[in-house]
Amino acid sequence: INAEYGESKVQNDKLEHKIVDFDNLPEDAFLDHDVAICTLGTTRAKSGKDGFIKVDQDYVLSFVEKSKAAGVKQFHMMSSQGANANAWLLYTQIKGQVDEKILGMGFEKAVVYRPAALLVDREEDRGMVENSLKWLLTVGDTGRRVSVNIGDVAAVIVGSIFDESVTDKSILTNGDIVNKAKALIKGN
Repeated sequence: INAEYGESKVQNDKLEHKIVDFDNLPEDAFLDHDVAICTLGTTRAKSGKDGFIKVDQDYVLSFVEKSKAAGVKQFHMMSSQGANANAWLLYTQIKGQVDEKILGMGFEKAVVYRPAALLVDREEDRGMVENSLKWLLTVGDTGRRVSVNIGDVAAVIVGSIFDESVTDKSILTNGDIVNKAKALIKGN
């Protein structure tokens, strides 16, 4: 669910949409669920340093810990290219530390996705610089070395739930995501 906008664009009788308060995430929020997918994230530019840490570290760790406690078998986490627990940049450091925690929690399957720049149509205007960069990546990065379409990431996350080649502790790089998306499109 897109908590900021309140409604999911995906409608399906098998999906239950809930809006939750991550500051007060219920202990039983993930009971009777087999799979959890976490795509929480923000930027320092949008939320400041404290807001970034709150969302990308505190909320995500609360989500994963409550998922594990509820018996969730698979945890899928969208992280970021360059994530590294020992990085000197706060963004990549926090992402890397959270990734390590998730992979070490003992889920039957824990998968971390590390996409490059996400090509996504946002509902809010991010300004001329970001819009120009998105346009440049869309037309200039046809091999998807430094960018990836958000729909491809979503398809790979869902596909990985059932993909036995994605093992219990996997990290999928941008290249892996692009290649798996191509295979899904071809039906391989």
